[in-house]
Amino acid sequence: MDEHEHKIISELSKNSAASQRHLSKASELSLGMVNIVLHRMIEKGYMKIKQLDGRKVQYLLTPKGFSEKVKKSRQYVSNTISLISVMKDSVKKILSDYRAQGYKKFCVLGRGELLSVIEMAAKELVVEDIELSRADNVSQIKADTEIIFCLSELPQSKNGRQIFVDITQKIAEAVG
Repeated sequence: MDEHEHKIISELSKNSAASQRHLSKASELSLGMVNIVLHRMIEKGYMKIKQLDGRKVQYLLTPKGFSEKVKKSRQYVSNTISLISVMKDSVKKILSDYRAQGYKKFCVLGRGELLSVIEMAAKELVVEDIELSRADNVSQIKADTEIIFCLSELPQSKNGRQIFVDITQKIAEAVG
């Protein structure tokens, strides 16, 4: 099952009477592509059509289609867990490298899923003298913080003694 099929099946799981126009908007595929994908899934045996009236149809997921959807979802979860593990290991290396240079006080600036990954990595690092705080904006950063990991754009106003780091770029370089 490819990504287009998965998007459409996921939407049909929520609303089996969805029109092709609705599926097109929900899956961000063209109307023609939705039509092609639906016919391909019917040919593969992933779904069947039930005629409701002269113009309306209902798309029904077959056991084979349900099985494929579960397989695809399982694969997605597995890939996500692997990616989080790789990112966490990268953050541990980044923290260790800065620690080896003598830095001990870190702050994460911003919000998002990556914040949790950074916090998990710091806890797993088992270095007692590292301090990690968080801030939603520059004014909340403690004065003695040495390294600031930014989760979005680097701020315009900076304190000259503090080092601002684009953590997503650092992780990409470490994984790269």
